Amino acid sequence: MNIAIIGTGYVGLTLGVLTAKVGHKTYCIDVVPSKIETIKKGKSYFYELGLDNLIKHGIDSGNLIPTLDYEEGLKDADVIFLSVGTPSDSNGCFDLTYIFKAVEDAAGYVKDGVIFVQRSTVPVGTGKQAMDIIEKTNPDLEYSYLASPEFLREGAAVIDSIVQDRIVVGGGTEKEKKILFDLFGDIEKVAPQIMDETPEISRYAMNHMVNNDHKEGDFREKCISTCLESAELIKVCANTLLATKISFANNIARICDKVGANVNEVMDGVGMDRRISRSFLYAGIGFGGGCFPKDVKGLINSLREHDVDYDFFDQVLKVNEDQVYFVIKKLEEMGVKEGKVGVLGLAFKQGTSDVRVSPAGRLCEALSDKGYDVVATDPQAIEEAKELFPERDNMVYTEGVEKVFKDSEAVVLATDWPEFKDLDFVKLADTMKSRNFYDARNYLDKEKMSKIFNFENMAS
Repeated sequence: MNIAIIGTGYVGLTLGVLTAKVGHKTYCIDVVPSKIETIKKGKSYFYELGLDNLIKHGIDSGNLIPTLDYEEGLKDADVIFLSVGTPSDSNGCFDLTYIFKAVEDAAGYVKDGVIFVQRSTVPVGTGKQAMDIIEKTNPDLEYSYLASPEFLREGAAVIDSIVQDRIVVGGGTEKEKKILFDLFGDIEKVAPQIMDETPEISRYAMNHMVNNDHKEGDFREKCISTCLESAELIKVCANTLLATKISFANNIARICDKVGANVNEVMDGVGMDRRISRSFLYAGIGFGGGCFPKDVKGLINSLREHDVDYDFFDQVLKVNEDQVYFVIKKLEEMGVKEGKVGVLGLAFKQGTSDVRVSPAGRLCEALSDKGYDVVATDPQAIEEAKELFPERDNMVYTEGVEKVFKDSEAVVLATDWPEFKDLDFVKLADTMKSRNFYDARNYLDKEKMSKIFNFENMAS
């Protein structure tokens, strides 16, 4: 098949390198020249585990073609994946400008019989609006419009694409759905080869006990066929439920902090119930990134539009937004009420350079607002942080950890990067003004750290 992917973010580019890997001529289209130029050189313009190796393979094979030219990428396309960003608007809800613009631009270049696939995360009803745009732009076009939401984690986008929990396809005919199910099945079949060729992906799979043994019968059980609206809701509802579990754990951490309970023990006991599971029941500094905050707000907006109560989901967001202030309150209780505070981490989680709505970045700004002098670092996300959380007179970023600790009244672990786990804490503690350390991710060994610092963590 000839495949076109509009949008080269972590969703679109990851899919593009994999469709190219299984032999399809794949055009990756973007409107930003610097992104296309970087991809042409065999590299990603953002950090994502194992992606560079797959880009290089796609470019070298001739199957992956990055382009700025819509006509070049779309004129022969059999399937078009819409993978553009749907960022938050001024109200925190979905801004659908980019996806509607992509649909309008594409409709003028495509051939009859083309299948549009809505890959971007959107509110329910978006597909029907997109179809109205196509029919207004190109009234005589024969086309199909389906939704197949992605379920990728940033930092594990490749592994999540080659070993999938489920494949949802909504809208269209059963024949059209089968085209997509077969495509995703072909991608899963090459998982062992990709792991063999990409050591970092193989290590991740081993560490997380990922099973890459593709069995056709098992794969078909993961294929979920729905209507268009159900597919749109599935992704937003899944992310909202995961966000709810995080806020639940964080709220429980607060009562644990008051009464002396251990939130990890509590969540272990709760999560062993097979109806609940331990996944995402981890207390910390809160959720961020380009998905969870926006998707919860987007669901709230859909509920509001259809006159359905949304107070519960408002509280999910409130708990999350308050969590950075809980961390600051704990610092104050440790006696850190002024001076320099070092922050380890800026990305919203480990394994990515994404700082969108990052709780680590929000913590830096909140500390700065309260008059602390903030020095922060991150192994991947400093340049991105400078864009979304600009430096201030009392908030700066630095390469390496030494300046984070030097003369600090306290250091906060805000992102659980593996690079921060095995630091020479004894040596670094000697450079601090006061040996206060707060682990906002419950990531470090409490017994070990308590021998070096006045150490606190998130109620564990």
